[in-house]
Amino acid sequence: MKIKLKNTNDYTKELKCTVPWSDLEQSFIDEFNKYKSNHTPKGGRKGKVSGVNLEIFKRNYSASIEASFAEKSLNEYYRKALEQENLNPINQANVSNLDFSEGNDLEFTLTFEMIPEVKLPSYKKKFKINMIKFIPSDEDMELSLEELRQQHSNIKTIDSGAKSGDFIMGDFQELDDSDVPIIGKKLEKQYIKLGIGAFTGDAEKKLIGVKIDDKRKVEINYGEGKQVKYEIHIHKVEEQILPELDDNFALSVSSDLKTLDALKDKVKENIQRSIDDDYEKRKRDAYIDYFINKIKFSAPQSMVNRYLEKLLEEQLKKDNNLDKDKFRDEAKKGAEYNVKWFIIKDAIIRDGGVSFNNDDLDKEVNKIVKESHEEEQKIRDYFANEQNRESLASNMMNQKLFDYIDQFATIKDKEQSTSELRKQNKGQ
Repeated sequence: MKIKLKNTNDYTKELKCTVPWSDLEQSFIDEFNKYKSNHTPKGGRKGKVSGVNLEIFKRNYSASIEASFAEKSLNEYYRKALEQENLNPINQANVSNLDFSEGNDLEFTLTFEMIPEVKLPSYKKKFKINMIKFIPSDEDMELSLEELRQQHSNIKTIDSGAKSGDFIMGDFQELDDSDVPIIGKKLEKQYIKLGIGAFTGDAEKKLIGVKIDDKRKVEINYGEGKQVKYEIHIHKVEEQILPELDDNFALSVSSDLKTLDALKDKVKENIQRSIDDDYEKRKRDAYIDYFINKIKFSAPQSMVNRYLEKLLEEQLKKDNNLDKDKFRDEAKKGAEYNVKWFIIKDAIIRDGGVSFNNDDLDKEVNKIVKESHEEEQKIRDYFANEQNRESLASNMMNQKLFDYIDQFATIKDKEQSTSELRKQNKGQ
């Protein structure tokens, strides 16, 4: 068998094969005789095909026998060609230029995709990453404590008129340009909070002072040029009663916290943990950006398509009316990025010999059991499930991979307060 292999791009290969008739002759004779043995000539017996009947049989059936034989031989010699060239396609090959007839060579061309070989940059000689390191501010403590107060607040119905920060429950009837109610556009028993989101500015002003059974016409600005006019029928006005920041409040948050200072220490610890977790995530993203920007190659289209279809399948569970083509177009760039990282990640793992074994996996499960407040058997049953165990293994491999990369990274941190970050976000 003669093989010609050609790369048409980073991930597509073209395989041209020629199998000589001498290698095929006996197999073809066997195939021909198999067909002949099942044929019953006119006025004769099954399998008894000779003379004129043989010539008629050849004229009528040779083409179909050759086509069937070519297909079977194609599959056989395709596998042999892949083994000979040590190739492992990632998609179904496209067959072209298939040509065969009795007494002649079998020729065919196969086009398929492979995971591209990537050349890693000289990352072991150290590479630089610029990072922003956020420093917690007093504002973080204030906002966190306020959020806890909101979570532990009480609600009281009032009849003195709504003020900023109060809750309103009512029916929202959408109106047209002439203030006529639009049929089918009524939202019943909707809760809103004055001074939040769309209910600020003029919308809030028109609702200040409303009481039960009042009606108000309000134009709501939802952003991006979308404005909707409603007539709101008020059913309830509620005031939020926030708890005082004292030792009793700390105890209501957790029985382990006896004083307000203890609560503040816990909040401070949680804030720092959140900042640290965010830093680690952004650092990993920076590592991924470094490798993808350094290594120039195209992501295999079949892998990108499979990734997109998986994303689409998950999204359709949330939204049956999703525009599939639009979703694919918008998600394609991200899919290509993630497929590239998948390929690069495997190359780094092989290059660095990054690995772990079942003992490491068992130790991690034991660690989870020790640190968890749930029943031990429940956790062990969860990780007895093969899919859950594979997910844990994947997370552990990612952790080992980034720990490995860490040793070669030189990180330059630029400190920034979280207050400054909030100002920037508000300005966007």
